[in-house]
Amino acid sequence: MRTRFLSLCLLSLLGQPAFAADWLYLTEPGDTLSQIGQTYLKNLRDWPKVQSANGVPIPEKLPANTRIRIPVELLKVTPAPVTVTAVAGNVRVKPGDGPFRPLAVGDQLTGGESVLTGPRSSAAYRFADGTVLTQQDSSKLGFGRLKSYGKTGMVSTELALDSGRLEAHAGKQLAPLGGFQVKTPVAVAGLRGTTFRLNVAEDGKSLRNEVLEGAVAVAAQGREVRVEAGQGTYAELGKPPAPPRPLLAAPGAADLPARVMTLPLEFSWPAVPGAKGYRAQLARDAAFAQVVLDDRTQEPHVKWTDDLPDGPYVLRLRAGDGDGLEGFNRDQAFELDARPFPPLLSAPALGERLYQNDVLLTWSAASGAQGYRVQLSPTPDFSRDVIERRLPAVLRLQETLPDGEWHWRAASLDEAGQPHLWSAHRAFRIQPLPGAPAGGQAKAGDGKAEFAWNEARGAARYGFEVAGGQDMARPLMSRETDKTATSAELKPGKYFWRARGVEADGQTGAWSEASPVIMPPPRPTDLSARVENGQIQATWKGEAPAYRLELARDPAFTQPVAKASVPEAKANLAKPEPGNYWLRVVALGADGVESPASTSAAIEVKQDVPWWLLILLVPFL
Repeated sequence: MRTRFLSLCLLSLLGQPAFAADWLYLTEPGDTLSQIGQTYLKNLRDWPKVQSANGVPIPEKLPANTRIRIPVELLKVTPAPVTVTAVAGNVRVKPGDGPFRPLAVGDQLTGGESVLTGPRSSAAYRFADGTVLTQQDSSKLGFGRLKSYGKTGMVSTELALDSGRLEAHAGKQLAPLGGFQVKTPVAVAGLRGTTFRLNVAEDGKSLRNEVLEGAVAVAAQGREVRVEAGQGTYAELGKPPAPPRPLLAAPGAADLPARVMTLPLEFSWPAVPGAKGYRAQLARDAAFAQVVLDDRTQEPHVKWTDDLPDGPYVLRLRAGDGDGLEGFNRDQAFELDARPFPPLLSAPALGERLYQNDVLLTWSAASGAQGYRVQLSPTPDFSRDVIERRLPAVLRLQETLPDGEWHWRAASLDEAGQPHLWSAHRAFRIQPLPGAPAGGQAKAGDGKAEFAWNEARGAARYGFEVAGGQDMARPLMSRETDKTATSAELKPGKYFWRARGVEADGQTGAWSEASPVIMPPPRPTDLSARVENGQIQATWKGEAPAYRLELARDPAFTQPVAKASVPEAKANLAKPEPGNYWLRVVALGADGVESPASTSAAIEVKQDVPWWLLILLVPFL
């Protein structure tokens, strides 16, 4: 019986003759009017009215394949409850005059309820006629008449969308009473067997309707327009609907991935000609009964910062025109496989300078990571000289690296040993402080010391110190120079000096070892000598703790005769044998350092005449 009934209903929709208030039933072998009355009539004793309306002579014997007209007012009317199939986010229902409560999957709505969805929230419903409808976020939907006409298959549904959006795939509505109607503050949309969208502005002053399959009749201000598949219309409060216009094409899918390993989620797609904006939605199911994210963008790009769990998702994109009519859907299923997340890099810190070539890399544990993959490279794009290490679940890596700039990053390994998303790379540089200057030399004389040393790598200038002790505890002089040499005027004595490199930013390297420098005493002056009382008596001027007096037979002092060290600026030498001699003085300073020799003085030592010879010579004088 049911198969024949459906066939007759389809015929009636295709233009077979029928009265507007009659439902057509196609008889099967053995049918009787009383049986039909028991099955379809609200008062089973009303079958004689059916007999009269159809002129049936014998009610107990109906020919097969006969069309029987049944007035619709005689049909059974039963509730057609709506089942809640999915709830996401904050969704609340108000049953009749009762208070609002959370809506739950499995709830049955029988009419008179109001449902509110919060931001990024949605609810999905299945109706008695097979219609599937999703109430989008920030929407207010009222459930009005929900009637089923017995076993006829006709279902009458009335909804009220005060604000927000609906997306539905309506089941086939059977004539004459089956119908699906959505009332809005702007217009009424009536439909049969169609896939459509309705969008009522938050202020209730405008309506947008897009039809993807079938047709929708939108009526307002006494005018009705029929919106066919692939069309949309726009209506404002107090105005009739605009003529239907073609919907924009679906965005291209060439750049949409099938696997995503990064968070936050970010998608781009080719621009659609004529688009003034786009809607991007994310759901956990292909039917979009569980809409997770829903946003509008001006550009063909969307970025969601929500922390979504791994798993299968479906991305839905569509373009919108200048009036906000949204076009055909582009659905792209993908797998989110972002976990385990990359580890959080700890050290070296971003931009940190390291002073040693032995580098310790550390990071924080990533939840679920079974190991780590670490890369280092001198380039930020890791395009050359890459050092890669695959490690167990440890949190540090020791590497010896040459000087220079380095970049590093890490990724977590899953249970299969597969690496996931790289962390953001970090740059650091290895730049040891300047080493202690080597090759130091000091040259002292005439009250001035000259110092020199080799260049130290990385030094922009040099620090220099002179002190009286090797511990350099109390420097007598401290300065900086941009050269590898300097000089200092110092009094005679023993000193210590050192140098170190200084970088352009003022950081200093190690000091060189303290080296001695001895300033010699000044050259003795005003040397005078005479031979008297069998001695050479000499005096001079000088500022030294000791002196050495030298006597020689030649001015070059290659034939020394005598030497004597004395503590003061005078000395007596035993008179040598007669002859010509030269005398000079050298000042002796700390650690025996000598001054230049004084100007030499010439001395003549004459032969002494005995007294008795002088007496003998007197007469001859």
